[in-house]
Amino acid sequence: MEVLLNELTAFRKQLAALENRNIALKTQLAHILQYHFDRSLLDRLEYFHNVFLQQDTRFEALRGELALQQAWLSEKDMNAINYENIRTHQVHIRAKLKSMETDLKQLLTIFLNYVQDHFPAVPTSVL
Repeated sequence: MEVLLNELTAFRKQLAALENRNIALKTQLAHILQYHFDRSLLDRLEYFHNVFLQQDTRFEALRGELALQQAWLSEKDMNAINYENIRTHQVHIRAKLKSMETDLKQLLTIFLNYVQDHFPAVPTSVL
């Protein structure tokens, strides 16, 4: 049980790190829109904005799953069947986090390449 609780804590930290990256991307986009806005690029900038918001939705859903997992792990009456289901759910959460991390890394690369190509004066080192 302790192993699952420790892993759940690690999952929360990993999710927080992913959320912080997404916030940095949104901040970078806001900076571009505020100081380097080019109307001809609005469609692509809106695309990135929507993708960042979709990431927020995924983070929120996973945060809910983590809360549910925490509730299950906090139950005092846990039999072997429940333990196995909880462990299986934890494996599912691990896979989701890995997928989200991969997706965010890919999004980060695409966005930074776009910024470098179209807004070379905008610093991207904060990401």
